[in-house]
Amino acid sequence: MTDQTSGAISELLDSTRPPGSFAAHGTAPAESLVIEVEGVGVGVLGWPVTPTQARQLCDIARPARYGLGEQTLLDPNVRDTWEVPRGRITVDQRRWDSTLGPVLDAVRTGLGLPGDCELSAELHSMLVYEPGQFFRRHRDSEKSDGMIGTLVVTLPSDFTGGELVVEHRGEKVSDRGSPGELGFLAFYADCHHEVLPVTDGFRISLTYNLIASGRTAANDDLVTAPAKIAALAGHLREHFSTPIPVPTWLRDGGPASRPPNRLVYLLDHRYSQRGFGWDQLKGSDAARAGALVAASEHAECDVALALAEIHRAHACDLFEDEDWMYGRRRRWELVDGTWEIVDETWEPIEDEDEDFDYEVREGVLPVDHPERIETARLGDDFGSNAELTWWIDQSGNTGAPVEISVSDGEICAGTAESAHQMFATESAGYMGNEGDTIDRWYRRAAIVVQPRT
Repeated sequence: MTDQTSGAISELLDSTRPPGSFAAHGTAPAESLVIEVEGVGVGVLGWPVTPTQARQLCDIARPARYGLGEQTLLDPNVRDTWEVPRGRITVDQRRWDSTLGPVLDAVRTGLGLPGDCELSAELHSMLVYEPGQFFRRHRDSEKSDGMIGTLVVTLPSDFTGGELVVEHRGEKVSDRGSPGELGFLAFYADCHHEVLPVTDGFRISLTYNLIASGRTAANDDLVTAPAKIAALAGHLREHFSTPIPVPTWLRDGGPASRPPNRLVYLLDHRYSQRGFGWDQLKGSDAARAGALVAASEHAECDVALALAEIHRAHACDLFEDEDWMYGRRRRWELVDGTWEIVDETWEPIEDEDEDFDYEVREGVLPVDHPERIETARLGDDFGSNAELTWWIDQSGNTGAPVEISVSDGEICAGTAESAHQMFATESAGYMGNEGDTIDRWYRRAAIVVQPRT
């Protein structure tokens, strides 16, 4: 794919946006929410919650754990807050539904979900943050089938700090709470979010799992402007008729250049295998999928969904003064939310046959630690390649594992990898015949377009 064609496709798809966003927020009257908590002196919560009642809630609560993959962990350095056992909480659901129903309607509209998508909210926890407590930046795990996001209802109380901040593609939405109203903030489960430290008072909230019944993809009539689809189809034809260089590792005895076999357009939201499908795409992903499906039909192409692992390599000069990195290669992976070295090799180079030890300094990360390497400091971009690992065809048949290699010239994306969380990185110091390098790996979802056979 030429840079011009890639840019044109990205620009067209980036302009394809349905109503809605990655998050929806607002306020609601508190009178309809009646909560009784079993515990000495607590009883029915008043609005705003008084410091006395908040302290009583802390007295019957336990330190909150957090989910990471299949694990449930307790680490106050990551999450420091109190969780009131659900068995002690009684909500007058009949009265609450009169307010929760309109809130869910507003959330459906705010997230850009179609009108026939039915949302329900499952109470997950009551959380109390006292001064100094927080929850570091994280993503929510899918706690049940059909879960697409989280709804946080902040109860009326007087507090400062404790802001809930949700982020996606560099955009942020926040909730600071209110002493007189309920604050609500709903967001897709793959969005990063955090609760900043409370500086005074108590932040008290109910968290709900947002469950979607029916399709979550936007209606096609919102995104299929005829002129846009025709232009996109033209760019697809150009992509599949323009020869591009073929990497040596993909030639298999074939020519050095040829038209690409596929277009892999990388999406913005993250998906698990069980939460991935044509009817489960989120927000702008759904809009862009609709546009690509329509354009592919005009261009006589087939489409599929895929999960992919993206590899991008960079030159760097970060290790020039680090003798211990000469001949050394280290791979870091994100394990349980923490960067860990999972593989390390060293080979002598030229006249340098001494393996220098790394000087560990307390409170200072190694120079090759992923959190110390800023994208802006990286050198030449050597390009990217990808491997497709999970495949769902256009008919929506059950996904299946695959191993399909994709070259840089077949990849198109509206959002750069640097805006996403990498899951692995590999650092290599001077190797005798090549300089320092940084390799990074990302997991992305994609729409795959291929000429119809």
